[in-house]
Amino acid sequence: MGVVTSLADDLKNATPLRELLYTICPVLVASNVALELGWIDDELKRVGATATYLRSLNDPAAWKWHYDHGSDRLIRDGGNSPAIWARADLQDTILLGLTQAQPGGKVIVRARDPIYRVADLKGRRFGIYRSQQSGKIDHRRATTEHGILAVLALHGLWRDDIEWVDITEGDAHNEHPARTPAGIWSQIEYEPEVRTIEARALLEGRIDAIYDYSIGTAELLERTGKFKIIDDLDLYPDWTLRIANAPRTISVSRAFAEQNRDVIVAYLRAAVRAGRWINANPAAAAAIFHRTTIYPDEAAIAKALRQYDLEANLSAQNLAGLAVEKDFLLQRGYIENDFDVRAWADASYLDEAVHSLR
Repeated sequence: MGVVTSLADDLKNATPLRELLYTICPVLVASNVALELGWIDDELKRVGATATYLRSLNDPAAWKWHYDHGSDRLIRDGGNSPAIWARADLQDTILLGLTQAQPGGKVIVRARDPIYRVADLKGRRFGIYRSQQSGKIDHRRATTEHGILAVLALHGLWRDDIEWVDITEGDAHNEHPARTPAGIWSQIEYEPEVRTIEARALLEGRIDAIYDYSIGTAELLERTGKFKIIDDLDLYPDWTLRIANAPRTISVSRAFAEQNRDVIVAYLRAAVRAGRWINANPAAAAAIFHRTTIYPDEAAIAKALRQYDLEANLSAQNLAGLAVEKDFLLQRGYIENDFDVRAWADASYLDEAVHSLR
């Protein structure tokens, strides 16, 4: 009797085919727009390939591949810590491109508390997210920890000058399969009024401060009259303060890329086209990002987009930023093995895509 396998098993274990599996984080990356405008499907069709969204698979374990790159035909666009973890400890992947569209985080406290600057937080409780999922890197915690440490250092404080309080969540990833990322994120239920579990803990007095690195959430909290922002890393000239889960990474399984170069170039063509369109049309792009990201305010997204370049690149500055994040993840124990981010990058795929669009 033969062994029955799921579609997800077939995709993971079969010899690479002309079907690309893709996954995109709910953040400001051009792939989200390229997908919604139909450009990914169009470009892949030109080379006789198709694309399947990872979380359209009817397999409850498939979501993990977004973090561990567990399929040999997967391309991933989004936050860098899972991609770094996968490359360091798990899979042989290629870095195809980078974009830096991550705002500096903000420190938020209760509006009525006599806390007016970060120095006032010495000895107080700082909330930090903790996922109960052991099978993935805790990217949300890593990003928050990186940001909090940067904020403390700016104000002459050390790790032990605050009390770190875990805000724990099951992090279940139990949404129903959907054809596109927008279908997944529409199923997410947010905390009423405060949106995040960290903000809920702050409102209830279990902690004294939180660090938020999204777009629009801090301003939403302020509008309730119950919270205030006391620091914002975007206000400082040091660009490395905005390095945490960004620059965003486009990465792909090496074996698939090397055997299907034209497929990867086609995908990158779509992403480059979308990046250029976003740069020229931030208001229209914001409407798309509002349904494909976790950001709550379309106007805030449009405002943020005017500050960023969403066309993927492998610039020296972005590679240096990626190295900063990799070093942090290694030092703090989020990854086990070191590697050279510049050796990880292969610019030839992106160069070919860009050249073909001229």
